[in-house]
Amino acid sequence: MENAIESVKQLIGELGLWLDKLNGLISDSMALLEKTRAVYTLIIRWVFPLLACYIFVRCALPLLHEGKRSGAWGYLGLENGVKYPLMHWENSIGRGNLSDVRIDFPEISRSHAVLSYRRGGWRIFDLNSKGGIEVNGGKIDHSAKIKDGDTISLAGIALTKLPSDIDFSADPGKKTFLSKLAYLGRHISSGITLFLIILFQILGMLQLCFAMSADFNIAVPVSILSLLILECLYFILTRRRGGKYTELELFAFFLCGFSLFVVSSGAPNQLYKQLTAVVVGVTAFSVLKGLIGNLNRARKLKYVLAVCGLGLLAFNLLFGEYRFGAKNWISLGFMSFQPSEFVKVSFVLAGAASLDRLLTTKNLTKFILLSGACLCALILMRDLGTALIFFVTFLVIAFMRSGDIKTIAIISGGALLGAVAAIFIMPYIAARFEAWGHVWAYADTSGYQQTRTMIYAASGGLLGLGGGNGYLINIAAADTDLVFGVLCEEWGLLTAITVTLIIAFLALFTVLITAKCRSSFYAIIACGAATVFLFQTALNVLGSVDLLPLTGVTYPFVSNGGSSMISSWCLLAFIKSADERRRPDIEDIICEELDNLNYDPGEDWMM
Repeated sequence: MENAIESVKQLIGELGLWLDKLNGLISDSMALLEKTRAVYTLIIRWVFPLLACYIFVRCALPLLHEGKRSGAWGYLGLENGVKYPLMHWENSIGRGNLSDVRIDFPEISRSHAVLSYRRGGWRIFDLNSKGGIEVNGGKIDHSAKIKDGDTISLAGIALTKLPSDIDFSADPGKKTFLSKLAYLGRHISSGITLFLIILFQILGMLQLCFAMSADFNIAVPVSILSLLILECLYFILTRRRGGKYTELELFAFFLCGFSLFVVSSGAPNQLYKQLTAVVVGVTAFSVLKGLIGNLNRARKLKYVLAVCGLGLLAFNLLFGEYRFGAKNWISLGFMSFQPSEFVKVSFVLAGAASLDRLLTTKNLTKFILLSGACLCALILMRDLGTALIFFVTFLVIAFMRSGDIKTIAIISGGALLGAVAAIFIMPYIAARFEAWGHVWAYADTSGYQQTRTMIYAASGGLLGLGGGNGYLINIAAADTDLVFGVLCEEWGLLTAITVTLIIAFLALFTVLITAKCRSSFYAIIACGAATVFLFQTALNVLGSVDLLPLTGVTYPFVSNGGSSMISSWCLLAFIKSADERRRPDIEDIICEELDNLNYDPGEDWMM
């Protein structure tokens, strides 16, 4: 019996020694893991900004390449040999400075006519001009078809329609600074750029997994890896369909990766929702791009989208719920969304389709009424940030077609008076403006968010603390309204600036491509979308650091929010549609169109 007891004691002792060794091994493993995590974070903090900048450059340079098109779709020639090029499929003609074809004769009205090309030929429209229009000696009431060699008389000024001289292989001529930069990007492989983006997102995923340690959440690697699969599938399918230029989409996917990074840090339980929004956004981008590729179909969409947009805002006013002081959410039980995000898309397209061809008082009035209805609804919902975005977008779209500074100034003055009235009437808005410029005096009240954003963003320095290691994410709305601060704290100021430069570059790219858009419709929707991106980013970034009032708008593609993500992808489709390089067969299509100028399929020339 004593021997048995002794054996049990000995066994227990050996078991204890074994457990001590196991505990030591676990402790050593944890210590090694902690050291590995620290070393990885130290290295990756330097790698991230360099890799982000390199990805930015690789995506930006190919977008500066203007393509091979040289020449005009046609010309209008005076009797003395002077020729006016037709650079678009819709060309405004008049004495105004912003006319596509500026003919500076006193007899010609500021906005005299529009010369438009559709399948079936060219057609000229009279914009209620004082001097009228004649085609081959016959006065027209509203519009008439023309062909090469026809004589067009604008208030007695005779012009002849001359054929196109487009040469897709011609040398573009004098090299500008941008063209020299573009030359560097001609041979950059988008496949390698995609690989670098995937590498960046994998490294970020590992950083987040290290940072979580004991609180590991399987949703983080699953959602980020799913995004990588989506990126690869999109790239492969686009290439199989002949797509050559995917840098715009690569920019967007790069930003979507940061969105998942931010959500992983602050709201990992919403990762699958955000991933779903990316998938829906990419799908909406592809569908919308296809729909507006047909100009006539795109114009008809304006009625449907305008009605749907106003209906959403009306429904929001009646049944919406308040969040963070604004009544801009609709809850359906199983999901909630912000209608104003989708109304941005309909607003830009409806405005462009109303003003692209015939800039008449009637069309401008319709757009002003649509804009006024949207702005009034947003102000009643106390969503001042979105109202500002709509108003600035309205100004850009209206000025692009009218160039009437006096009218724009009067509208702006009226809007300013309305904004001042709203500030005094609505205490919530007044409180935001009261703290603007001196939030440190309200550090524990209305300036709480901005002061914490500046403190934590500064603590991140140039390189950041590492993904998942920040503290700002614990502040309310950090993953939406204060997302720039989160990027600064966790990923570093250099990376955050690079992310912001992407949005700024999208605006620059839009300006560069509008000069060669085949239709003013595409130029307007692209500029409208770019305005939304740029101004919304400015409000988000500058508002979070007290350079502008904090208005509670999201950062495109990056902030947590399904509605914002889907809306951003839809707006990107507008910029994509304005880029004539989007299809490799575009040259063949254009040549076919030009060969069929005398073909009349019974096209409905709808106003």
